[in-house]
Amino acid sequence: MINLPKLNKIDFLVLICVLIIGLINLPFPFAGDQALFTTGALEMQQGKVLYRDFWDLKQPGIYYFYYLAGSLFGFNDIGIHIFEFIYMMLFSITLQLTLKTYFRHQIVASLVPLLTVGVYYIVSYHKQFTQVEGLVSFPLFLCLWLTHQSFNHEGKQRFIQLLLSGFTGGIVLIFKLIFLPIIFCFWLTALLHSILIKQQKAKKIVLEICLPIFLGIIFPILFIIIYFASVDSLAIVYKTFFVYPSQVVANGKLNKSRLISGNLWFLKNFITLIVMAIVAVNVSLRKNKNLLTLLLVVWFVFGLGVIFIQIRSLWIYHYLLLFVPTGILATKGLDILWERFNELSSPIIKILLSLLFLSPLLWNFQVKSIALVKNNFALTEDTRFKYQTVFRGDYKLLRSEIGFLSQPGSLPGAIFVAGDPSIYYFSGRTQATSLNAWSLELFLPDQWPQLLEELDSSKPPYIFITNKYHALIQEKFPKILELIEKRYHILSKSDESESVWYILN
Repeated sequence: MINLPKLNKIDFLVLICVLIIGLINLPFPFAGDQALFTTGALEMQQGKVLYRDFWDLKQPGIYYFYYLAGSLFGFNDIGIHIFEFIYMMLFSITLQLTLKTYFRHQIVASLVPLLTVGVYYIVSYHKQFTQVEGLVSFPLFLCLWLTHQSFNHEGKQRFIQLLLSGFTGGIVLIFKLIFLPIIFCFWLTALLHSILIKQQKAKKIVLEICLPIFLGIIFPILFIIIYFASVDSLAIVYKTFFVYPSQVVANGKLNKSRLISGNLWFLKNFITLIVMAIVAVNVSLRKNKNLLTLLLVVWFVFGLGVIFIQIRSLWIYHYLLLFVPTGILATKGLDILWERFNELSSPIIKILLSLLFLSPLLWNFQVKSIALVKNNFALTEDTRFKYQTVFRGDYKLLRSEIGFLSQPGSLPGAIFVAGDPSIYYFSGRTQATSLNAWSLELFLPDQWPQLLEELDSSKPPYIFITNKYHALIQEKFPKILELIEKRYHILSKSDESESVWYILN
């Protein structure tokens, strides 16, 4: 159906570079989000049902990813990162195989993985790795590329391409429903191209465009619906997907500080790529009207819109949604300027220009590489822990916080943590309630009584609460603190972590 070119020697050299960059990042520590996903995926493996027994606001795609990663390589930071590394290397190969014809110079075409996946690994730290926005880029790109391929075909071939595009689009939505505007605009572009350029009839458009996309997208979504119906959880899934998100946004305010910090982070790390991408858009879109360039611009523009819609979040990792279109367009800009670059007579000027182009990325790569070398490549558990504390200073404190849980005489059973889920990860304890308390500030009014009821019935032997969340609980629903004061007494306080451990009376 689709004839793909073969990889050449330069392709393999670039893939080796990406491989090395990726390997440097394997020992990176978890942040709270990754610890939460790992805890949830581990509970899924133990037979619990997502949303019913372990609730989170996110769609299930990220938990399925961690479940598969943990089942194959272990429910720990190395296991999850190895699976992500394999996933990203497959993505790199896919980029090289699918984008050859997009570039004039094959040496430039080989660089696409370096300026996308390679950049992802260079700019990301513990809070950015294995997040939804980075992982979803693979199926999102496949959806875009298959849509673009359909522009040049008719009949059965086009039907199959758009069927697959719809299927990958459905996978994107399983990761995050809010990405719908991006993939919808991919398909809308194909629809408008058929109407305005090819001037096809309505019947043909419905049969060759709308029908295969619908069939493709409905299959993964139907699979999710059937599964949650079989475990009698459709009601909570519906609320999680459609009711809670709108209420969270309605009850929230724009987080200006995160908006500023996110934009600054993106500009700091991607500024030279953005400049090259602007060159590509100016030449490839304005002068040549390249449809693939148009789809990449659609991805970037609507992706930026999706980021800004999430007014209560606006985390830095959200901007990873843009690393693929930015990297591909930057490579296209390099492709356009390649001949002028080769015309430069002085090799020193070429080197200086190359360093200028890579300068925002070289610092991060240097910091990570030096830390890895200083800690003997993090090959043992001790050296890996030392390496991880370089990038996450509170790792040592978190480990000391949970030391008593593994001591002889400690009470067995699941615990409750109103704070960083890394405590679950380090202690090996599971969560005593279905509701996690990692983002209590996003709790809706009806979730507070549910949390009280679950704490009352589960009676976790230990409860951990940070001072920040203690004040929030006191403000939002003090009955939880009344229950804790009645049934528990303080085991320890920590001024360093600003938290309290409670033990069951």
